[in-house]
Amino acid sequence: MTARDAAVVVAMAAMLGCETAPPDESGIPVGLMLSYTGYLAANSVNSERAVLMAIEAGNLAGGASGRPLRLLAKDTRSDPRKVARPTQELLDAGVALIIGPDNIDLVSELRMLLIDHVVMLPNLNTSSDLLWKPPHWFVLGANIGRVACELVQMAFADGRKTPLVIMNPNGYNSSLGWDLANRYGLRKVVLADDQKSTKESIRPIISSTEDSFVLAAFPPSAASLVSALTAAGALDASHWYLSPPLHTPFFLGSIPRGALTGAHGVAPGTVAAAADFLQRFVERWHDEPLDDAYPSYDAAALAVLAVQRAIARDGMVPPGTGMAVHLIAVSRPGGVPVRWSEISIGLELLRRGQEIEYIGVSGIIEFDAAGVTPNAGTRWWTIADGAFADTPRATDCR
Repeated sequence: MTARDAAVVVAMAAMLGCETAPPDESGIPVGLMLSYTGYLAANSVNSERAVLMAIEAGNLAGGASGRPLRLLAKDTRSDPRKVARPTQELLDAGVALIIGPDNIDLVSELRMLLIDHVVMLPNLNTSSDLLWKPPHWFVLGANIGRVACELVQMAFADGRKTPLVIMNPNGYNSSLGWDLANRYGLRKVVLADDQKSTKESIRPIISSTEDSFVLAAFPPSAASLVSALTAAGALDASHWYLSPPLHTPFFLGSIPRGALTGAHGVAPGTVAAAADFLQRFVERWHDEPLDDAYPSYDAAALAVLAVQRAIARDGMVPPGTGMAVHLIAVSRPGGVPVRWSEISIGLELLRRGQEIEYIGVSGIIEFDAAGVTPNAGTRWWTIADGAFADTPRATDCR
């Protein structure tokens, strides 16, 4: 057991009120892959906490037919070159399924290793359109095309005609920048992940003839750019449109205060009851949930419910891709609606042989034949008074 595994086991034991009890080796292992170190590390613990909340709710309700679920977490290190080994360790542990990893480049690296296993991808950085994925890899959240459409319509609604795309060259932002450039004909400038913006590097942006800017970048490089443009007196916040990875307090706290007041952006959607989830999350962790926390909770809740359905129907947790049919079943319309806060009710119904439809905190989750959620929503936001604020939206993006 690695130090990371031990930490998760201790956290689970503490939540279940048995701090001194040893881990239950008869528990059903569920894999979690997050970038706890490296350039993607900022949001990982927050996402893990959401996953733990769903696992905790399931275990407090008796687990899957009396068997607890056991979370095994591994660090991807934000590095495709180092992600195969921890993934293989999860497979060797016999996990029922894997939640994560949290970046499209990592997923692509693991394609062949995980080709015959069930994977759930709730993180924003993996909601983009993969070049190819099997249908038993389940993606939660709006895809890249939907987000690109929202950003363009947002700019057009403000009377902008020719946005310039400023993008990082990899991961989610690379896919988003490619879609904006190729689908809408927008010119793009590439901003390296590890590059600190200087007077020289911002010159192509300052001298551009475009009337607005779409910033599709990760928080560190985006913050450096904003700071450099602010120092040069070349930042008009009302002309800026920000990609979903920038909807995070880390970014807002890394830029000069007031620098982007009036800028707009797009974020993943949530249901009205998300305010209740936020309150529970704050009470549990003394921290606010970030955007990835909502679908991460849903992914873990679906895993709990699907494992229970598998045991109730088949008497076992099926290997390989066998869990896929059960994940689809617990999210399919037609069963008894079970909200995100009603995992215990869902487990009891499944034990009785009834079908359920899980209603997530990130919205209605209905996987199609390709394992994606085509009806996933988004929301618009702006920066005002040093904070993010949701704004009304009207769009025909799908």
